[in-house]
Amino acid sequence: MARDWQQSGIGEERKRELTDEATQSSLSLVQVALNSASVSGSLRLYAELFGFENAGGSAAWGDVLAMQDLPVEAHCLVWWMVGKQPFFQLEIFHHGFPEQRLLPADWKPSDHGWVRIGVAVSDFDRVVKALARLGVPVIGESGSAPKRRLAFRDPYAGIIVETIEQPNSDGPSVTYATSSVADLDRARAFYAEVVGAEIRPLEELHAPEDEALWGLAGAIREGFLACLPGGNLEIIRYTSPEGRMRRSDHRSSDQGMLNIALGSRDPEAIRALIARIHASGLATTHIVDTGTMCGTYVVEAGFEIEMLSIPPELDAALGFTPSASPFVNDVGG
Repeated sequence: MARDWQQSGIGEERKRELTDEATQSSLSLVQVALNSASVSGSLRLYAELFGFENAGGSAAWGDVLAMQDLPVEAHCLVWWMVGKQPFFQLEIFHHGFPEQRLLPADWKPSDHGWVRIGVAVSDFDRVVKALARLGVPVIGESGSAPKRRLAFRDPYAGIIVETIEQPNSDGPSVTYATSSVADLDRARAFYAEVVGAEIRPLEELHAPEDEALWGLAGAIREGFLACLPGGNLEIIRYTSPEGRMRRSDHRSSDQGMLNIALGSRDPEAIRALIARIHASGLATTHIVDTGTMCGTYVVEAGFEIEMLSIPPELDAALGFTPSASPFVNDVGG
């Protein structure tokens, strides 16, 4: 059970030490993980809209799912996609057991958890056309070329996806992920003092009027940006509409955005992060440590993250490089 940060017994000097250690640990945003109602539907969506590429897939059980705090009987399909960001992937799960439970019918992007991502693209018109072809409605739009934006709800994972026009970029990239939390002060302490992210004003990414893009016009919120190599984490507390807690029996197999992952090529950086997390009063799940690889999860509400180190020689096996086999519909055009 996690303790309140203010009751964790960490003094100001130790907090500064933790922050310095985190800053030196070469952590970056390396993954967004989605629990999808249809893996093939998600693959098609992100390939046809944005141009994310096939990075392979597999089935998983055992220690991998113990890291997600799931029972020993758990099993799932997992697939990966990559854009143009180095050492970054979309990871898409569909759990066979425990059976995936869908998001509530009245889910809002103010509800607690990871709720939204931003994807930057050079070909904005491709996204508009593909959404129309696939029958996915646009929730909101703003701006004019070359700075257009739109948002839609992913029909398979249930999250909000903001599309951001970025002319002359090489390909799709995930630029941010948003978490709706209950305790903003505790979250700020975690990302600043444990993770070591640079904390910046929320308005540097989104103004209040931007909430209309994803159906929350007039929303009252406060928050901050936790800036890392690889992308920003937007951490928000909504007071109107008030963010609703996730279900009391929430499982890591439930539909939605499972987590983000903080990664490093250096396993010592991940071991140090795990130690700082434990020192802060948060618990981690089962830790896998092979010497060259190290990883675990935090599953407590408001802190849903994975942390992992992967040596470059395993990138292809673990979905961080494009597969030699394109998606079938790509063959021959």
